[in-house]
Amino acid sequence: MSPTVSPAASPTVSPTVSSRGPLARRLGAAAIGAALLLGVAPARAQWFVPGDQFRLSYGPSAYHFSHSPEHASYNHLVSGELLTQRWTVWGASRTQIGLALFDNSFGQFSQYLYVGQEWDLMKLAGGDLVVNATFGLLHGYKAPYEDKIPFNRFGTAPVIIPSIAWRYQRFSVFASVLGANGFLFGGSWTFDLVK
Repeated sequence: MSPTVSPAASPTVSPTVSSRGPLARRLGAAAIGAALLLGVAPARAQWFVPGDQFRLSYGPSAYHFSHSPEHASYNHLVSGELLTQRWTVWGASRTQIGLALFDNSFGQFSQYLYVGQEWDLMKLAGGDLVVNATFGLLHGYKAPYEDKIPFNRFGTAPVIIPSIAWRYQRFSVFASVLGANGFLFGGSWTFDLVK
């Protein structure tokens, strides 16, 4: 015989404000993003093929063409992306699928979910000069800064971000163009997913 619980005996849950700090929320969001990007371990053979790589990038700060006292000093961009030779177009060397988490220019926590194409241009100083262009959805520009990016509806806007990088083996340094507003500089490290 299984016990029954009367509705009156059920515990009530009252809404509470999250006690997690900004860093804990960001790390949680990064963990969820990485899980979505990489998939679960048993499905790995289905998702990845030999030659696929994962690139982890960090960009500490953006340089703005016009200074504003409202601009955040640091953006702390962290991104993870799948690099694959599948699904390339326009003669690209690889396809990118990724998620970036960062503070926008006004200190608001933001996310950029994207796909892109990357081209190896030429050998340079013992490494490779690489360019890429990503297209995706940028979320996080909210009041009173929602008009700082075009086409922002409900806090989300479509964007295209071109970048140039110098890659030496697994390490890269890059500069990403942020529309007519400035550049973001950073570095990245690439890991093999399947050998």
